[in-house]
Amino acid sequence: MDLEQIYALHFNDLYRYLYSLSKNHAEAEDLLQETFAKAHIALLTNDIKEIKPWLFKVGYFTYIDHFRKDKRYVMTNEFSISDLNSPENIVVENDAYNELLRYLDYIRPIEKQAILLCDVHDWSNEQAANILNIKLNTLKSHLSRGRKRLREMLSQEES
Repeated sequence: MDLEQIYALHFNDLYRYLYSLSKNHAEAEDLLQETFAKAHIALLTNDIKEIKPWLFKVGYFTYIDHFRKDKRYVMTNEFSISDLNSPENIVVENDAYNELLRYLDYIRPIEKQAILLCDVHDWSNEQAANILNIKLNTLKSHLSRGRKRLREMLSQEES
């Protein structure tokens, strides 16, 4: 499979994941471009069997590298998705997604990553553990703790 096919197949999913990390459209596009540049170089010399999990892993580490370089975190309220849904549904979905991202900012970063990969982007626990470079049981612990903290925050807000 050539890079253009890989790009066409995985562009949207990888962009949404990088956007959920950076919360900035321009930054997510930059990270996406850098991720595919790294992927191009790696694919010239290596034979990657499972492309999508590997791309997410490259994207995650690209984000980490970028975050460490900048030491800044930009928040934005903009989020756009092209969809055939009604405008009302799009607004509701965007608000719910942005609210989830806001709650995730209050839990530990590794728990946030685990929830984003497993619950938002539907990765299996094994794939998410591989992307984050941690053991499966460690991922399950972080998922459990993160979900528990989210439930606590939601119940406090309802009270």
